[in-house]
Amino acid sequence: MSEGSSQSFPRVRHIQIGYSPAEDRVLLRLAMVTGEQRSAWIPRRVMGRLMARLNEALKRSHPAGEGQPAADAVMAMEHVAARSELAGQRQGSEEGPQQEPGAHERTDAQPVEDGAYLITQERIDIQQGQVLVGLLGHDLPSAPGLAQTPRPVGALSLSRTQAHELLRMLTAQAEQAQWGLGRSVSWLRWLKSRRERGQG
Repeated sequence: MSEGSSQSFPRVRHIQIGYSPAEDRVLLRLAMVTGEQRSAWIPRRVMGRLMARLNEALKRSHPAGEGQPAADAVMAMEHVAARSELAGQRQGSEEGPQQEPGAHERTDAQPVEDGAYLITQERIDIQQGQVLVGLLGHDLPSAPGLAQTPRPVGALSLSRTQAHELLRMLTAQAEQAQWGLGRSVSWLRWLKSRRERGQG
């Protein structure tokens, strides 16, 4: 990654995502390639940056942009294609998507006692057509008053299709939390409003 070596991040195999009203945080349950399970708690401030930077990375790396951020209409069309591709993959497997990493949505997020982290920084990069998402944070529970440098918690290497799905799920959880972060992904909100009106 441009802001730090991707090799220093433990690799994530797949994730589950949910929102905890009691914590007022989004929870990513990370299944690492080592078999370890980690819980990454994301507060509103970090979620806003993560959504905005993931959206910006997708727009700037789109082939139609020719060096400029792709238009919202182009991003909306790519998102529809990504959703169709994922739906086809799910139909082709009775056990669900087997891609690495996969992402699964949860709405009943519960705290996990071991391997828990508070995410305070994010890294987004594009390398060889893959979208790299790195999360850095602090162990939970944390000792009060200690100024610690965040450490790498986990990194996902995503295709554009998977990155679109992650951005959709993050946006859905932010909306459930009523955090008002959807402005950073205006084209995704436009698609949702069209579907609700029965136009797409």
